Amino acid sequence: MSDVESLHQQSSVRSTRLRNALAALVLVGVTATTTLWIERTLHEPEGTGRHDDGHATATTDGHDSDKHGDADKHGDSDNHGDSVELTDGQLEEANVALATAAKGKVVETVSLPGEIALNGEFVAHVGPRVGGTVRTIKKRLGDQVKKGDVLAVIDSVDVAEMQGAIRSARERLTLAKTQFDRQKKLYKEKISSQKAYLAAKLGYAEARVEYRSAQRALRAKTGGTGASGGYSLVAPLGGTIVAWHLGVGEVLGEDVRAFTIADLGSVWVNITVYAGDLPRVRIGQRTLVRAEGISEPIEGRISYLSQTVGEITRSATARVVLSNPGEAWRPGLFITAEVEVDEVDAKLVVHDEAVQRLEGKHVVFVREGKKLEARAVVLGRHGHAGKRRVVEVTAGLRPGERYVVKNSFLVKAELGKGSAGHEH
Repeated sequence: MSDVESLHQQSSVRSTRLRNALAALVLVGVTATTTLWIERTLHEPEGTGRHDDGHATATTDGHDSDKHGDADKHGDSDNHGDSVELTDGQLEEANVALATAAKGKVVETVSLPGEIALNGEFVAHVGPRVGGTVRTIKKRLGDQVKKGDVLAVIDSVDVAEMQGAIRSARERLTLAKTQFDRQKKLYKEKISSQKAYLAAKLGYAEARVEYRSAQRALRAKTGGTGASGGYSLVAPLGGTIVAWHLGVGEVLGEDVRAFTIADLGSVWVNITVYAGDLPRVRIGQRTLVRAEGISEPIEGRISYLSQTVGEITRSATARVVLSNPGEAWRPGLFITAEVEVDEVDAKLVVHDEAVQRLEGKHVVFVREGKKLEARAVVLGRHGHAGKRRVVEVTAGLRPGERYVVKNSFLVKAELGKGSAGHEH
């Protein structure tokens, strides 16, 4: 083989190797490009517009168009929020009620603490007028009594002595009357002198005064119930025995309150009025009284407002008298009194129980077709309309719209379930 042929063969081999290397490089480049395109395609948000060169389409303000898609989907973020679809049957089954948003009155109130107390005008503390020992007990704690009923019988040495004095005075009175009658007859027959007659008459009068004085003393000590060395404690008014502090055989002093009887047909509501609220609270104002565990409030009016404030609490006391409040309103029960201080006309009013807190905002669930939408609202004044709490809505809701007024918390819970189901 000549030198020329050898050089030609070597050149051919080098060309073949170069072509193979170039082909390998092209294959690697294509593979890398394809892999990059696949990865970008998999990670690109849905709905992003693209040109043929693979770049995302930009909006005029520099944001991707998918952000505008979210805004269009949710609407005005200030007034509209999430929604849940519930049929009328589901709402009825869950006892969820709807109402129509409308204008109304808002009666502004001041919420103050207080306590139910016995009506001091119908309370009697019964204790022994004369110290003694308890013989028998006729009535117990919680019993209903009438005026004049015997509560207990007390044995007393002092009463026994007074009863003995009455018996002695009665015997002297009988003797004095006999003597007077005899002298009177003799005087008429001109047998006895006028002096003897007048002396007998004076003795009879003195004996009668002594007897009556002894009776009055016993009546003052025992109430006229003394007998056989003892006397009875009687009820001075009708009512319920709410306190009872005695036992058979117990020695009672005159300062002991053995029974407390109260007519529970009316009670006092003693309300604490703080200094800052005093200028707004007046006698005659309508007041709703609420207590935990009692569903319906009870209505009354302020009949008394103290003219001084407590040295320690620096608060005054207002009083509402409740007539026939029912057994649930027991003395000692803590209450909240909502005193009406002003009344305003509002363009839009909803029931207070319709308002819920969602993501830090006040919302009302509004009927939109088949869905209930959590609508963000701006609240105004809180107050009452009748016995129901209401609140003024100044933005976020329109008159005539239907909203959830009862058990709105169930709709909120259902909305929470839906949100949890969409989390990844």
